[in-house]
Amino acid sequence: MVEENLNATLVSEWRDHFRPTQRAPFCLSARLRRAAWALVSATLFRFSPLRLRSVRRLLLRMFGAKVGAGVSVHNRAHVDSPWNLDIGSQASIGENAWIYALDRITIGARACVGRDVYLLGGSHDVGTATFRLLTKPIVVGEGCWIATRAIILPGVQVGDFAVIAAGAVVTKAMPPATICGGNPCVPLKNRTLRDPAPSQ
Repeated sequence: MVEENLNATLVSEWRDHFRPTQRAPFCLSARLRRAAWALVSATLFRFSPLRLRSVRRLLLRMFGAKVGAGVSVHNRAHVDSPWNLDIGSQASIGENAWIYALDRITIGARACVGRDVYLLGGSHDVGTATFRLLTKPIVVGEGCWIATRAIILPGVQVGDFAVIAAGAVVTKAMPPATICGGNPCVPLKNRTLRDPAPSQ
């Protein structure tokens, strides 16, 4: 009862502080660049044939992304603000993945970002009435696998060769060469490789 009364009081106080609209924190030039990318993303990128990965690499580079050799980005992946994206060679981004690069997002060489994965470089400050935008960088290390429907939150670093299990919600840094999972995501066990290293 006491807690309900306290919550009702807080709601009443907060109601006085809220503004009718939430304003986007982007200047005009940033809005124009975002609009141009949105148009290209919804047309040339989205409808490029699946096998024409080189076209999607070119489009991302044209909008400022750093894209290594042999990168594979699915034509149904969603990339926001590609100028904040750095993808190492032979890495891949799967179908319906959302790369929300409001801050720097780095994906290491040979990393696999699976289907329906969210890399969220932006969030909101819940302590403000207008939900002020907060951004933090994300790093997915070399040789990682981020399995389907995993969510990587702002400011997270996933160590090299780590595996993030399907459906995990990653709220803090995960160690290298470790299999991690859960909500919130925690390290579960070391990752061991059974196949021999490739011959030189």
